[in-house]
Amino acid sequence: MALASKSLTTPKAFVAGSKPVAIRPRLNVTCKASNEGAARRDVLLAGAAAAAALLQSSPAAAATREMPISSLSTFQKAAQRTAFQTAAEGALKPLFKAEDATGLLALMLRDAATYDAETKTGGYDGSILINSEELNRPENAYLKPLAARVKEAKAAVDAAVDPKGEQISYADLLVLATKVATTQAWKAVKMQKTQTTSGGEIITTVYGNMQKTQTTSGGEIITTVYGTEWPVRLGRVDSATAGAAGRLPAADAPVAEITAFMGKLGVKEGSAGAGPFTPKPPFWERPTFFIWPAAAKDPAAEEARFAAEDPANFAGVKRDMDRSRGTLTRTDYEVEFINTFTKLAAMGATFNPDAYLHTETTLQLKF
Repeated sequence: MALASKSLTTPKAFVAGSKPVAIRPRLNVTCKASNEGAARRDVLLAGAAAAAALLQSSPAAAATREMPISSLSTFQKAAQRTAFQTAAEGALKPLFKAEDATGLLALMLRDAATYDAETKTGGYDGSILINSEELNRPENAYLKPLAARVKEAKAAVDAAVDPKGEQISYADLLVLATKVATTQAWKAVKMQKTQTTSGGEIITTVYGNMQKTQTTSGGEIITTVYGTEWPVRLGRVDSATAGAAGRLPAADAPVAEITAFMGKLGVKEGSAGAGPFTPKPPFWERPTFFIWPAAAKDPAAEEARFAAEDPANFAGVKRDMDRSRGTLTRTDYEVEFINTFTKLAAMGATFNPDAYLHTETTLQLKF
């Protein structure tokens, strides 16, 4: 049996809210055996045992090297990004709660909605957290305490992720903080819908004309096992240049004015076209209803105002939302919100495809 040379990769793992720890390396050995009836499994086991013995008895036979980011496989890059996001969200969960969700979304909206598609300026770039001029505007002043908390949270996230990688951008930080707070708000609603008596007793909860029988673990199962998947693309590049002032409508502006503004967000002048097959703008009436009221100080009141001032465009959307939010899983509402949120978080954003990736340490074994 002849053993071929093989590299040993030592990946990194992350524990939410803590510093990175090393995982015991996994050894992959390529073996070649003559056709003497030896089982493939036996050959692989023998090869692995020989390699392990070599590491213990002759460390000098193993040389380490750093695998550059350009040489990482797709799977290695995906694993690093997943580990980074898991660690970052773990560090943010103790810092932001359900009641912070609307304010965090408002910070995102006021940053992203400065985007000008004609000049390709402004947009979602974290500038509302970096440039004090943007945050000091009268319409943003009430968000200053929350913005300060987000900036303070950056240190906790940077301490939780792999030190070999780069620090999180403010734009990505705000996205993850908003996701964490929003999912906690959704979980609280679901837990309330499935509230039970103590001791694991089975009870029946009434929702309108429907009845659902739940146990004490029902709410936890719904929020974890059946929770809505929320993918997040990371790698946004920050900018210290403040977005243009005076672009957003006032919070109490007429619904028609807000709808007109959102319908033009991210759209070049004259590119909308006309006709039944023309693509809708990113924030036509329905997406607008999912984002603008959710970022208001009183989302329920803002939803009611939209439906009352423009029932033709918003009464039906609100009815659909309420129907989904009245179910236990709330899936339709959450999926549509996440899709709209994703468009907002990419409005005018610049992405670095190699953000948060780092080199991998490998061992070259010589037999």
